[in-house]
Parts: sequence; C-alpha cells; structure tokens
Amino acid sequence: WLNRMFGTFSFLTSSEETANIIELRRKNPELRRNDILQNLIDAEYEEQEATETSSAKTRSGSVKGIYRGRTLSSEEVIQSSTVLFVAGFETTAAALSYLTFALGKHQDVQDKVRQEVQEVLNNHGKLDYETVTRKMKYVGQVVNETMRIWPPVLTFTTRQAKEDFEYKGIKYKAGTSIMSPTLQIHRDERFFPDPLKFDPDRFSEENESSMSKIAFQPFGMGPRNCVGMRLALLEIAYTVVKMTQHFRWELGDSQLGEMPIEQYGTVSTPVRGPWIVFHKL
Repeated sequence: WLNRMFGTFSFLTSSEETANIIELRRKNPELRRNDILQNLIDAEYEEQEATETSSAKTRSGSVKGIYRGRTLSSEEVIQSSTVLFVAGFETTAAALSYLTFALGKHQDVQDKVRQEVQEVLNNHGKLDYETVTRKMKYVGQVVNETMRIWPPVLTFTTRQAKEDFEYKGIKYKAGTSIMSPTLQIHRDERFFPDPLKFDPDRFSEENESSMSKIAFQPFGMGPRNCVGMRLALLEIAYTVVKMTQHFRWELGDSQLGEMPIEQYGTVSTPVRGPWIVFHKL
C-alpha cells in the first residue's frame, strides 16, 4: 500500500528534489541541518575554498604544490546523495519485503527462525551485533536464500574490458562494460538445483561449501563489492529477529501467487504487495 500511496522510487524525482533542497539551503543558512546532505554541500564549498587558496598561493610563489583540490560540483552532490538513499534505504526495504513474503508463505521456516531467536536470547540474554550476525546461523541462511531468489540489486557487478577479447565466438572491444545478470544467475539450475524453491538449507555450513562462490552475488563480487554489505545484512537480520519475537504473520487473501518483481535502474521492487496479516504474540 505504500507503493500505491507514494509510488516507487524515481531517480529523476529524487535528483530534482535534492537539487531544490541544495538551492534552498545555499540561499537560506537557517535551513542548515546536521545530516549527510549538508556535509556534501559544505564539502563543495570547502573544496572550492581550498582550490582558490591553492591558486592564490601558487601565483604568489609563497607556497607551491601543497594544496591540490577541485570543486565538488552540484551534480556530484546530487549523485552522491541519491546513491546513499538508494543503497542505504531502498534496497534494504525491498529485501525486507521479500523476506516478509517468504516467511509468511513458509510457516515452517518462520517457526524455525523464531525458535532459533528464542534459544539464542535464552543463552545470551540480549540482541547485539555478535548474537545477530554470528549466533543466529539459520537467520543468516534465510536472509541469503531470500536475496538469492529475489535479489534487491539486479545489475550491480560490472567490469570494463581492458583489451579486446573473444568469448564463445563473440568479440568484445576494449572499454566494453560487462554486466553480470544477477537474477538470471541466482535462478540458474546449473548453480542452484530447483532454483525457485525457497530452501534456506542451501546455505547451511555443510551445503555452502559445495556452492559456487561466484554464483551468489547479491552484493556484487570481488574487491569492488558493496561497501554497505555488513550494515545491510545486520539491518535485515535484526529486523526479522524483532519481527519474529513479537509477531506471527501469514499471507493475506489479496496476496495471489508468487512475488513478481520489476526493475528500475539497477534495483528491484515488488510489482505488488506483499499483502500480509500480522498476529501479535
């Protein structure tokens, strides 16, 4: 219903709104806020001041080569804030939507998650980074399996060819961007047998060792993978832990069939729903 009320995220709308906010804050100092966007705006002026100072001192000959800066453009401020919003909010929200649907449909998995949460809390007494990320193994498996079937980011892993090459009869020129089709790989039966089956045990310790490590890439792969991966996993796991502590839920009557997804930009979002009925424990 939130999508119906507010619509799905729009890069264009976000960029336009951010540009308006930047302009307002520049003209009205009283609108300053203690947030990341303000830091980016301030960085623009700090970089401009450093560049101008550097130029003046170099021309005078008193100090040469100490400062090396450039202006952070308005476009870069807008791009940075949009990326932060998408990476820090939109993808995590989508992952939680898929996870809520999966646990609502598979009550046995939801019960098993709730049981593990209770056992860990009985043994450790509190929820912190250690208990959520290291002690709750099955919760981690459920999160991974959810992001395998419904990856929040569909085209994240991209590399650029450094030289011309040929692969399976197709020639690629240097400079060509190669993008990994994450959704198609995650649902390829060569890597994940019965790929549309929701089975968290794929990621158990005994089964994960036989899995192709490069085939599972919800956060990209290699040295340029998502820098926010650990935070996102913590947010998702912690949220589902708190949900299972206080609620039991099931699919509502309006939730028909599976969870279809659509792509906008590089990320995915549910086409509709999920429609969920919650019962307080």
